[in-house]
Amino acid sequence: MTLLLSVPLGVRADGPDPATNQPASIVPVPPAATPSSLQTDQPDSSFLERHPEVAQPLPPGSSTLSLPSGATPDRASTTVEQAGADQSPFHFFDQVGEPEELPNHLLVVYNSNDPDSKGLADYYAARRNIPPERVLAIACPATETVTRAEYEETIRQPIIDYLSQKDWIARQSMLVRLGSRTVNVLVATRNEIWAMALMRGVPLKISNDFADKDSMEPEPVMQTNAAAVDSELAVLPVFGLPKGGYVPNAFFDDKMTGLGRVGPLLAAKIIMVCRLDGPTPNDVRRMIDDSLYAEQNRLAGLAVVDSRGLTDPKNGHTPGDIWLRTSRDLLVKDGWLVKFDDKPDVLPPTDPCNQVALYLGWYSETACGPWVTPPDRFLRGAIAYHLHSYSASTIRSDTANWVGPLIAHGAAATMGMVYEPYLMFTPHLDIFTKRLLDGDYFCEAAYASEPALSWMGTVVGDPLYRPFRKPFESALAGVGVPHTDHDDWLLLQQVQRELASGQIQNDAGILEKSLEVTGAGPVAYEGLGDLLEKLKDPQASRDVPQVYQKAQAGETLPVDRIRVGLKLARYFTEHGMTGRAEAELEHLRQDNPEEAQRFGVPDVLLPASSKGPSTQPPAQAKQNGNATSVSTTPKSSQPPRLPALPQQAPAPE
Repeated sequence: MTLLLSVPLGVRADGPDPATNQPASIVPVPPAATPSSLQTDQPDSSFLERHPEVAQPLPPGSSTLSLPSGATPDRASTTVEQAGADQSPFHFFDQVGEPEELPNHLLVVYNSNDPDSKGLADYYAARRNIPPERVLAIACPATETVTRAEYEETIRQPIIDYLSQKDWIARQSMLVRLGSRTVNVLVATRNEIWAMALMRGVPLKISNDFADKDSMEPEPVMQTNAAAVDSELAVLPVFGLPKGGYVPNAFFDDKMTGLGRVGPLLAAKIIMVCRLDGPTPNDVRRMIDDSLYAEQNRLAGLAVVDSRGLTDPKNGHTPGDIWLRTSRDLLVKDGWLVKFDDKPDVLPPTDPCNQVALYLGWYSETACGPWVTPPDRFLRGAIAYHLHSYSASTIRSDTANWVGPLIAHGAAATMGMVYEPYLMFTPHLDIFTKRLLDGDYFCEAAYASEPALSWMGTVVGDPLYRPFRKPFESALAGVGVPHTDHDDWLLLQQVQRELASGQIQNDAGILEKSLEVTGAGPVAYEGLGDLLEKLKDPQASRDVPQVYQKAQAGETLPVDRIRVGLKLARYFTEHGMTGRAEAELEHLRQDNPEEAQRFGVPDVLLPASSKGPSTQPPAQAKQNGNATSVSTTPKSSQPPRLPALPQQAPAPE
């Protein structure tokens, strides 16, 4: 049998030679022996096909979040050979699995050396009805970082031993050609474990082994065998590839077809590994509970997309902004109310957004803005992701990087990078958003968006979380009287879906009839005010103050009253009613003095057409422990450079 395996030169190793139980041997093979019919030099992603406006090579010297031109790992024709069988593809998947099967193929892994890990594993297993035989204890270091040897001995080997003991995996030996060399590997022919949940206590990342020269890629940016533990375990079904660099993800949905699904065919190639982790054990329990709550009710709320306004096709960072703009468009088409920002700065802490169900943004090294400014802005089950090279350098801190603070402030699921990944090897957020909206499990959406495995990405959240499992029509049919905020969000989404599809006209009378229904609450009234204001219709405009006042009267949290009050003051300012605008601002300051200061309520608002001094509140408050310092921190135009590799120690004699 000859199988086609699409990998870059020198991907990485994951298991012993089946005959000797030693690392797989590497044998030089003449280049001419490679059949021309098996060339695999096509791009890893069709991103440039989907976005012809940036179909240019990246400039030399691009920042480390963009793979510099000329540094893309060579593609080599790779074959897996075994006598007496037919040819079949190894890296293409067209199956559509049954979504309800995944819980029956999930393995929960905890660290017996961590005092909280078992309790969390038991809690998760009980909440998700996972049987005891699929809850595995391993004894590994109770640290976030492990060496390659510690990973192999205390994490990978105990897991593969357990799968073999339970007869959940079957493997066969094959020769894999990597350019001018071949290696003897083990390839799974059957694997009953499709997904894995690593509990808090299982290490997060594998440090780089600089002494392992043989595993290093020739390209400087690929000279690392460091990786996230999750991403390394994802390629568990295939053993024996060199350790350096990355493995192309067979499940990467670069053409956004949505066809591939978790199932037995995919599980023979990769396992979708997530972790339930966070600053505290209580954070993990809340993540589990919130995911189930949102799944049962259908996630609905505000979406915040914070881009950087990049459009220059020669800028290596522009693809990241295109992913975000495409995500925005997908959400708008689905009826979501989207707060979209394309300014160079991240959203300031004074922004009064609230009831956020989905956040996607970039680019700041440390968590900041409204996401770490009281009150917590996320709804139960919220998914939040901030793109940064080291966003998951640690998950145990509620102030450092991004993943830990997002979880500490209420997010139920996120993703991050443990070491420098390079932009094109981070989650493609347009794919992630589409797969979520299509009803995927969180683990499916995350892995479909990841081009590279055995790399730097960690997926943090319940792998079984399906935020849109409940059909929209069923959720809408359950709206009660009076409305909850969740009911209002569903009603707003329904109206905006109908507007986007042309089912209803964008007319004041129709909008009011659709949203001023029996039991409607403050969220629906605020949304109605926003829609009427956008009409720029004098007749409709006269109704805006009354609608906003209804919304404000129904709000209970200061952040919500201030947000609606600022919209009301802006309306009065833009329509020449300066006195009423100033009165509204004064009212906000008197009723909520502490919050008014926190959210930067000004003395006066200038019309949008005015060229006077800015009335925007101070930009960016960063959290430093328990203290809050105010400083101007724009989104970095140059992400941190890849640190120089230290001199490798000489091999012992």
